[in-house]
Amino acid sequence: MNRSLARLGGLVVASSLMLAACGAASSTTAPTTAPTTATAATSAPAAPTPAPSEAAKPVSLEFWYWAESDAPGADKWMAETVAEYKKIKPNVTVNVVPQSADTLISAFQTAAASKSGPDIASQWATGPVLSFVWSDSIAPISDLVPADEISHWLNTNENTYNGKVWAMPQYLLGIGLAYNKDLFAQAGVTPPTGDRWTWDEFMAASAKLKAAGITPFVGGDKNGYLGAWWFANVGGQELASVQELAKAVTGEVPFTDPKYAAWYTKLDEYVKAGYVNNDVMSLDLDQGVRLFSQGKGAMTFTSDGMLATAMKDLGEAKVGVMRPPKLGTGALADAGNATQSISHFVTSWSPNPQEAADFLQFMHTPDRLTAWYKATGVVAADDRFDSSLVTAPQLQSMAKAETTGPQVWLENWIPPQIDGDADLPAGQMIFSGSGTPADAAALWERTATTWRSAHPDELANWQQLAK
Repeated sequence: MNRSLARLGGLVVASSLMLAACGAASSTTAPTTAPTTATAATSAPAAPTPAPSEAAKPVSLEFWYWAESDAPGADKWMAETVAEYKKIKPNVTVNVVPQSADTLISAFQTAAASKSGPDIASQWATGPVLSFVWSDSIAPISDLVPADEISHWLNTNENTYNGKVWAMPQYLLGIGLAYNKDLFAQAGVTPPTGDRWTWDEFMAASAKLKAAGITPFVGGDKNGYLGAWWFANVGGQELASVQELAKAVTGEVPFTDPKYAAWYTKLDEYVKAGYVNNDVMSLDLDQGVRLFSQGKGAMTFTSDGMLATAMKDLGEAKVGVMRPPKLGTGALADAGNATQSISHFVTSWSPNPQEAADFLQFMHTPDRLTAWYKATGVVAADDRFDSSLVTAPQLQSMAKAETTGPQVWLENWIPPQIDGDADLPAGQMIFSGSGTPADAAALWERTATTWRSAHPDELANWQQLAK
């Protein structure tokens, strides 16, 4: 999750954790159970493949696409997908324009303001997608794709609002804590007997690693996304539900309340103890993760694709993975963190909405789902995905964590402006030492106050989400 890596928004959330995605006229409630582990593609009906039509008129579709930062290999897969679709629909030309994480939201904001630009676009799930739904920039995909097809897609509740599904998931992304088994052994550190450490155990292990001359945790926060990952994995562990976060967004509770801000004190202590690489502010998120693959640190946050890369670089036997440490006592402390991360949708101004939706549907055909995993090592967000393709125990562990129990990627549940102007720079304050935990919390509150004043229309929508 750059933001996706940053977001790793993931919300197959049990009803006790998930707020109903609602609208002024009606509401929809999230599933009460998380999806089970995906079954083999051969055991379920294949997604329908659009049939070629005779003398079909030429159609050109522009797709503003983002996924490579989350899932290395995605761009190559997309190029192959476009070529395969051309064989089925020779009259349709799909022009893919890869997007940058840094400008993904702002570029589409510009397009939305003029209601011109791509036919298909990508945005991070929930908050960003819904903000464009509310500005009438997205066509509901559930009006364009059959319900029986959508029923196979996972995590659609992340983008369900007012009774409609607005965007399509492509993959599930979760974040684990990768560790180097050899460096653990050198420092006398034993992995947890369960699937995660407590915070105190995490701190104790880091102290042992540092004493052995090993950097305990490596990462990069030059672009702010490492701090956002810490927020998404640790920052909500005192909360009972995502409604509590939405209440801070809407001003019912201040972001300076300890349940939202106390975790910054723990992160600050971790950084000041010297447990993070000294050049953390000189590296972007993916560059920091690369240090782990180079054997320069004992632990790092990792996505499925990043973990697969580390296993190739270090050797599969040398890499382990666990869930992020447990710090809080709220219900969200035990939730998983899987998300569809990025979502793809048809724009409201596209002159060819059905053709655009047909291409998105083609991305979920079994052959494309299999090719996706082989290209990226990231699990597809579809119950027809052949789970037998996941063979490495570490990746099986990640896949299980992503498809078992309630899932919450906390960053999905804040408006993009608050994410960009508070979440990212607040983490940078801590990693750079330029601000205190109190400064970080105050920044969140100031930013939220500014956002509420500038966007009363969006505030009203978020107040509905907070109920």
